[in-house]
Amino acid sequence: MTWEQYCSRAEARGLTRRDALLKRTKRNLLNKEIDSLSFHKVLIDEEERQVTIIDSDNLNEKRIISLPGEDLKCGALVEWMNNYWLITKRDANNEVNTRAKLRQCNYLLKWVDEEHIIHEQWCVVEDGTKYLTGEMEDRNFIVTRGDARIAITIGRNEHTAKLHRECRFIVDDPNSLVKMAFLLTKPLKIGWTYNNEGVFSFVLQEVVTTEDDNLELGIADYYKHFPRVLVEEPELGKDISEETGKKVWL
Repeated sequence: MTWEQYCSRAEARGLTRRDALLKRTKRNLLNKEIDSLSFHKVLIDEEERQVTIIDSDNLNEKRIISLPGEDLKCGALVEWMNNYWLITKRDANNEVNTRAKLRQCNYLLKWVDEEHIIHEQWCVVEDGTKYLTGEMEDRNFIVTRGDARIAITIGRNEHTAKLHRECRFIVDDPNSLVKMAFLLTKPLKIGWTYNNEGVFSFVLQEVVTTEDDNLELGIADYYKHFPRVLVEEPELGKDISEETGKKVWL
């Protein structure tokens, strides 16, 4: 046996006892995970990966475990079982494999940035109303009005990092007859981010919709970036060049 062959075999088995145990543990876990019913093919940030996904008592939350030697990014979006899942927490100890926590996304958030670019990103929307505010007193009775608040958990990236207080969003069911608008009032960007990776936790308060909101597309302040165009709509049977038509906004 040559010296190069010896070094190659020694390195494959591990140069130290700890290194040898680590390599053996990785091999055993890989063989065990592949045969498990929890082993799945998923897309993580549009890249095909093989991972283990473990159920929990909360059906909207899962645990995800990478293959030995592979990593998972906190804030990444996982496509699995015809749903989108957000990696919200990640174990920093990834010597053997990487363990993380998944939460099921329930809303596709849309907005326009300052450069007039439309963005959309899956996120987790929850009820953020903890108390009622506002009282109106009229002689013998008091009317208390509740303010609707929501909490949004969304992955950090170069686009969501630019979101700030006073940003407005349309957050409602796509088929709702009356859409609801919300104002970002608490942009917590540090609580769940580490080394510029992770998720943001935002609290938003309900506000009234405006003429600048595109309710059909579900994008707030849309017409501030893309102004409507006043065009001539001809009457039935008339040529558009005639001045008998009415003007409409598009």
